[in-house]
Amino acid sequence: MLYTNNPYKIQPGNVFFMHMILMDSENQLAMNLGETYLVTESSNERLGKQKLDLVVL
Repeated sequence: MLYTNNPYKIQPGNVFFMHMILMDSENQLAMNLGETYLVTESSNERLGKQKLDLVVL
């Protein structure tokens, strides 16, 4: 888990699944959005292959 003052040092080769939960408590609905990232020497690499476009049905 990533949080302020966590003693763990993020380094190249680490893989993280970053996600958030969107809640609508009034209607008892929730959804989870997430992506997996690989930490590289200079940046990070998104490992997911799905498009990030908003799809409206």
